[in-house]
Amino acid sequence: MRTAQPGDRVSLHYVKRSENGGVASSRGRAPLVVTVGTEHRRLPGLVTALVGRRVGERVRLLVPAEQAYGLSRPERVRRLPRARFPKGHALTVGSRVYVPGRNGKRLVRIVAVRDDGIVVDANHPWAGQDVTLEVKIISILGPSAEPVAATTRTQSPAQERTTHGV
Repeated sequence: MRTAQPGDRVSLHYVKRSENGGVASSRGRAPLVVTVGTEHRRLPGLVTALVGRRVGERVRLLVPAEQAYGLSRPERVRRLPRARFPKGHALTVGSRVYVPGRNGKRLVRIVAVRDDGIVVDANHPWAGQDVTLEVKIISILGPSAEPVAATTRTQSPAQERTTHGV
């Protein structure tokens, strides 16, 4: 049976979990199509994990924070003047709000509301957290998007491989 190689398009189902085990996102109904060997913004760390995998194979990856959404950077926590926030918008600690910046609007999390301004965290919400990806390969497509594998076989749990790190 053919295995996925760099450049192949692969359709897959996935579940992405945060450090506490909660499901952050999943794609269980309609498969997601990714290109093996290229980074995917929603599934960081998956870039090389699909090479050599077969249709029906299940992969569980623990992606360290550094390879997922990066470490939390303290310089991305800063105080902004109230004038940068929409008037009439409730500013509560923990809420997320878009603020205008040099490169357009940016989503930030409110850390503190003070008289001298609003303290925000502009790090990615998952910065500093490891991510677990559970992936099942549905089909392997060639670069022309034509199915290469005609059959889909599901492996028993004993045949599933677990990979830690990427």
